[in-house]
Amino acid sequence: MATIIVTFTCYIINMATRIDIPHVSRDERIGSVFNEMFKVIYATDNSDSTEVEWDFSHCAFFHPFFIAPLAIYKQHCGKSITATNRHGHLDKYLNLIKFDNTLDIHTVDNAQNVLNGYLGKSYIPICRFVSSSGSDVDCIQSVLQEIIERQSKMSGELRTPLSYMLGEIVGNIEEHAYSKYGYIYSQYLPSEKAINICIADAGITIHGSYVRRNRFLDKIGDNEAFALRFANDGYSTKDLPGAESRGFGISTSKRMLVDGLGGQFFMLSGGAFHRYDTNGSVFVNLPPDICWNGTITLMRIPVSAPAGFDYHKYVK
Repeated sequence: MATIIVTFTCYIINMATRIDIPHVSRDERIGSVFNEMFKVIYATDNSDSTEVEWDFSHCAFFHPFFIAPLAIYKQHCGKSITATNRHGHLDKYLNLIKFDNTLDIHTVDNAQNVLNGYLGKSYIPICRFVSSSGSDVDCIQSVLQEIIERQSKMSGELRTPLSYMLGEIVGNIEEHAYSKYGYIYSQYLPSEKAINICIADAGITIHGSYVRRNRFLDKIGDNEAFALRFANDGYSTKDLPGAESRGFGISTSKRMLVDGLGGQFFMLSGGAFHRYDTNGSVFVNLPPDICWNGTITLMRIPVSAPAGFDYHKYVK
């Protein structure tokens, strides 16, 4: 993913740009779907028309880590996008996951009432929640977590780690992103015995948060990959005593996920991404004309823990 060559098929029809959406069915390494995602983003952003047609005629199935970010981008790109040629089961799938209109869950009662209908399913559709201070985001997170646990029949020893992981990523949107809304989507994959979770915002990015608070700029400069590394190493954008060594944060959550559970972690913010899995850790700056406006986190979480797993080892 460090090298992205943007070659894409698009046409101008009746003053609207048509862009072919690629068939993306697998994600061998978490986040690799963004190789295809950025082609769509680049073609859409650089269209001379404000009206864009996304043509799904070449698609038969989507990986959740592709379709959820695509739906979130669709809401914020500033273009009028029409999704065409989404026939049969594809159209049904897109409607089920709320691709065109995300599910709003702004209050606890609303979340509970709406999401209870998904207890017997294997997914939570793409949801939008208010992330501003004073909102019910913590309680909404608890509702979402309960649904995910019951859908996947997750082992009891993973409930506290899941709470840590969700709480840290969702909390960062509220505290650092300056984004009115956050987004979450999850899908349980029985064949892989894992849950795929996507959490995103359309905020100021991690680098932007450091700039806004004037923190560590002498070290990160304008390098967004450096900013991602600092955030993932626990260096807070908040000027609070002990914030850099609190023993819990993104770094704790992802070590628990990857080193403890054998899962996978991916974070994309602005013009840089970070991948952490059993193959190691990388921080990469994207080409200058490629970016995500905000921050998006992907987690692949096993539904059972390996022998000997103890979350206390990761929480200092």
